[in-house]
Amino acid sequence: MKKLLALVFAFCCFTASSQGQIIEKTQTDINLKLRYPLIYVENQTAQEAMNQLIASYVGRMQTMYYKEKMYQVVMNYDITYEDENVLSLSIEQGWYNGQAAHGYYTHQGLVFNKHTGERIPAYNYVKLANNQQLKELVSSGMLSVYSQDMKNRLYPQQLFGLPDVEVHNDNYVLLGNGAIGMLYQPYELSAYAYGVTTILFPLEKIEYINRLNS
Repeated sequence: MKKLLALVFAFCCFTASSQGQIIEKTQTDINLKLRYPLIYVENQTAQEAMNQLIASYVGRMQTMYYKEKMYQVVMNYDITYEDENVLSLSIEQGWYNGQAAHGYYTHQGLVFNKHTGERIPAYNYVKLANNQQLKELVSSGMLSVYSQDMKNRLYPQQLFGLPDVEVHNDNYVLLGNGAIGMLYQPYELSAYAYGVTTILFPLEKIEYINRLNS
């Protein structure tokens, strides 16, 4: 993993970032465009743990392009929240084989403890009882679902994946003001046209759910 980390971070150029201890890095080729963060924190072990995980995503995209011969490969990221203790990122990965009607992409939420480098599960914030409870909260309108980039609210009749919805303790982001968003890939909860969908948990809904399940 250390070799992969060194390769990934040596193979790209530096660009300045407005996020204090986040350095933006890029790698480009004809049909390859990777943009990802290099994280600096005081704890060296935590720093290495976070960067190794990100390096694994970068390495996967490089493999898809150079070894699996995907026609087009992209990677991007967004910092959704950061304070002195936690860092929340959304990692977007996309690829196209040049033959299908369209490519495919995913969003992976990563919420890190900046002191340990460990990922923080959504359960630390919202303590859902099970998948059934999540389904009922969405079906009743207690929790709202949005299309990609929170552009449009989606209603239960638009969510063909709702009967099989699962709690995503390992794929969510912090959104500030105490809110979190659980992420669902295209086709997982709704149609491809709506992109990566988000189940929004505002702070007041989180407080209610946690009281229900206490």
